[in-house]
Amino acid sequence: MIKQKETKEAATRPAIALSNYRHKKILEMLYQRKSASADELATEFSVSKVTIRRDLDALAGEKLLERTRGGAVAISGLGLEEFFEKKDHSAKREKSLIGHYVASLIAENETLFVNAGSTTLELIRHLRGKKVRVVTNNAACLLLEDDPQMELILLGGDYRAQSKSLVGDMTIANLHSIFSSTTVLGINGVSIKKGCTTAVHQETSINRAMIENSSGKVIVVADHTKMNTVSSFLTCPLGRIDLLVTDWMAPPSFCEELEQSGLRVIRVEVDG
Repeated sequence: MIKQKETKEAATRPAIALSNYRHKKILEMLYQRKSASADELATEFSVSKVTIRRDLDALAGEKLLERTRGGAVAISGLGLEEFFEKKDHSAKREKSLIGHYVASLIAENETLFVNAGSTTLELIRHLRGKKVRVVTNNAACLLLEDDPQMELILLGGDYRAQSKSLVGDMTIANLHSIFSSTTVLGINGVSIKKGCTTAVHQETSINRAMIENSSGKVIVVADHTKMNTVSSFLTCPLGRIDLLVTDWMAPPSFCEELEQSGLRVIRVEVDG
C-alpha cells in the first residue's frame, strides 16, 4: 500500500510542476497584454480549453486575475517580476533613503540576513563602514566597492541572472547552519489580506529560511510601488514581520490600516 501511494504521488508531481509553470506564464502574459482568451492560452500552451479554464478558475480563486466569459483580464496592482536592471533604476531615490534608514537601525557586530533585490542592495551599500556580518543571496552586492569593515558571506546556489540572486537547495542548506540577529527582506507586494508576496517562487523558500533562522527582528523593505499589491507567491503573513520600512509616497491610509492590523510602519521622509 505504501509503495502504491508513493507511486501515485510521484506521478502527480510533474503535472503539478507544469501547472505551476503555466500559472506563472499566464500571469506574465496578462501583465503584458492586460487580457487573454481561453482559446489563445490553450494554443499558447498546447493544452485543452478545459485545462486552461481550470487554470484560470484557480488563479481567479487566488484573486490573481479576473475571469471573463471567454478568458481573463489582469488585475491592476498585481506585482510580477522585472529584470534587476529595470528594478534598480525604479524609485532609485526612495530605495536609497529606505536603505539608509534601515542601515541606521543596525548595530555594530550584528549578523544580518539580507535577501536579493534592489532595495536590499541599497541597504548593503549604506552599511559601508559599519562592522557587521552580512549573509546574503544577493549576488548584485559583488558589484559594490569592497568594504574592509564588513564581513560579507555570499550564499552558494544556482544563479538567477534575471534577479541577480542565488537560489536552490544549496542556498537553503547553507542558511540552515547560520543564525541572524536581524533579517531584512525585500518583497514585491504588501497586502493586508495576502501578506508579503514575491514574484519568484525559488526566492520564496530562501526568504522563509531566513525568517526561520532569525533570532531577532524581521524587517521588510518596500517602496511605495509595492504597497497594496499582490505578487504571485507568499513569503509570509504580515504577523510574521516586526517592521515595514517604506517611503514618503506610500499611501497614508494604507499604512494606517497596516498599523491597525498590528504592524509597525515607518515612512521614510525626503529629509529623513
